[in-house]
Amino acid sequence: MENDDPEIPGRDQNSPGGEAGQPEQPSERQVVGRRLRAARETLGLTQDDVAGALGVQRTSVIAMEAGRRNVTALELRRLARLYRRSVQWLLGEEEETAAVDQALYRATKKLSEDDKEQLLRFAQFLATAGPPPGSASPRAAPRTFGSPPERSADTRNQ
Repeated sequence: MENDDPEIPGRDQNSPGGEAGQPEQPSERQVVGRRLRAARETLGLTQDDVAGALGVQRTSVIAMEAGRRNVTALELRRLARLYRRSVQWLLGEEEETAAVDQALYRATKKLSEDDKEQLLRFAQFLATAGPPPGSASPRAAPRTFGSPPERSADTRNQ
């Protein structure tokens, strides 16, 4: 079922979005479309998979992801369930960090206590290991996992 909702009032889609020399800001539909695509690709789903789940044609999914088609409230709710993301995240109102934290929680929720302890040790290792090769910034310590053990300057250089 196609959705031919009119454009957002007061916005001419054919005119550039920014002043001369400034990059054009993505429209709200483009932001949603990018997040829909990222969520779909993260789960390894195809556009055909999504179209089947929504009961729409693949061209509708393509248009949603490109920001050329409005997403109905019902479709948005179904997509959030399918992609295991919040509606707020799909709309660009929730930061990526929150979505990553939620994904980590879901992925680790069913682990055994031994596996959780091993994962905690690995997270602490990553937090204290410093920046990955070729990276200019250090890794942020995952505070929710607890504080990593302190290391003195003498032990870091050994």
